Amino acid sequence: MVQRVLDPEGSHLAALHRLTDFRGQNVLELGCGDGRLTVGIAADAASVLAFDPDAEAVDKARGSLPPGLAERVAYRVAAGDAIEVEPHSFDLVVFSWSL
Repeated sequence: MVQRVLDPEGSHLAALHRLTDFRGQNVLELGCGDGRLTVGIAADAASVLAFDPDAEAVDKARGSLPPGLAERVAYRVAAGDAIEVEPHSFDLVVFSWSL
């Protein structure tokens, strides 16, 4: 089986870090997929709620989450128009390839 690695150079995550500072922020990640950006965001963020409608991708993301980030990252299976979150509970919303 050929495994594809999206963004092996980390340019997408680097671009996000140029745009904003995640330190201490509560982040909502819309369309997290397999978590390709989540870990890099969570390294600095106070918390990340990452969700995607693809249950298989979310399971993969959960399985690859480093134990040291488990307290800060929550994954959910949900679509953007169906997830319920408390209004004003996030400082930043991130999405990539989710439109």
